[in-house]
Amino acid sequence: MPEYVDFGIETDPNALALMAYERLQDLVPGWLPSAANFESLLIEANALMAAELRDLAGSIPMAIFKTFGENLLNLPPQEASSASGTTTWTVIDDAGYTIPAGTLVGLRAAGDELVVFEVLTDTVIPPGSTTTAAGEVTIVAVDPGLAGSGLSGAVELVDTLDFVTGITVVGVTSGGEDAESEDQYLNRLREELQLLTPRPILPQDFAVLVKRIPGIDRATALDGYNPGDQSFNNERMVTVAVADTNGEAVSAPIKAEADTYLQGMREVNFIVHVVDPSYNTIDVTFAATCYPDFDPDEVAAAVVDALTAWLSPANWGIPPYGDPELWINEDTVRYLEVAEVINGVDGVRYITSLTIGLDGDPQVSADVPLSGPAPLTRAGDIAGSVVIP
Repeated sequence: MPEYVDFGIETDPNALALMAYERLQDLVPGWLPSAANFESLLIEANALMAAELRDLAGSIPMAIFKTFGENLLNLPPQEASSASGTTTWTVIDDAGYTIPAGTLVGLRAAGDELVVFEVLTDTVIPPGSTTTAAGEVTIVAVDPGLAGSGLSGAVELVDTLDFVTGITVVGVTSGGEDAESEDQYLNRLREELQLLTPRPILPQDFAVLVKRIPGIDRATALDGYNPGDQSFNNERMVTVAVADTNGEAVSAPIKAEADTYLQGMREVNFIVHVVDPSYNTIDVTFAATCYPDFDPDEVAAAVVDALTAWLSPANWGIPPYGDPELWINEDTVRYLEVAEVINGVDGVRYITSLTIGLDGDPQVSADVPLSGPAPLTRAGDIAGSVVIP
């Protein structure tokens, strides 16, 4: 994978001072640096100023690329965005109430952290009703970032509304994105420059271009695939499957924006479709042994965690190199790769039995094909035991 050139400019003032001392010793035989010597103090002061200038010079190459991308290619870094979700509210009676815009609520994230959201617009519950329509109340995370995405379950009131008895999220929250780091931006700029033209030519060009749309982090192109009749080998046709950073389907407005964008970029008489991934739930049953110094129950729990992470839609299809947003269209859960994940868990000695299968189907000790043209996996029933032989 190409990398940006590091010019290796020395910016440590102590190292610069040492270089000056060595040079002065070469020019003046017998001279030794001393903290009491004026020339030593002068060298150290100059080394500090030189280090600051060299540090600035070392950062210029990255800044040049960033300025080039923003000003000449109209490719600005992606700013952080706030997650949103739809909720259903229940009240104490049918007297009629208004849920004010700006009302603060919270959802629990990992580690029991409370992520605060606010109600987007005023919502009226008319007399005679004790609940809003399903998903009627939109909430938006107060702080932008990825932490607000992927949350579900019961919603907690932060502000006091005495008439509210319960709030639930419809589905999960989505759309939250962290601000793009410098490295992420430069990798995206590299992909953009590889196109040489802002027009898609090869199928994968469509997948690269569609990631310009905020909220789309992963994309894969299906050459010749028609989602209408699920046929392949159709001439002048490409279908792009898109997902967010968690591997989840993007919202309908984001997908519509992506479709409009690609339609405007495609060649005349070229047909483009934008679709969601297909999701396959995978069950795994295993039995293994561990080394004597390990707790079997802890090792078994670690195996479950490792398989759950490996089968997460956020991780499926990501190769062990390069850009983490790259999506290789893997259409099979391979039996030996599942075994490799288990064997990679600290403490596992060897596997005694292993079966895998699609959700609810009979499990087998063989590869499991996935359904759908752009499949992603989810962890289903992951169960097993570990013993000390």
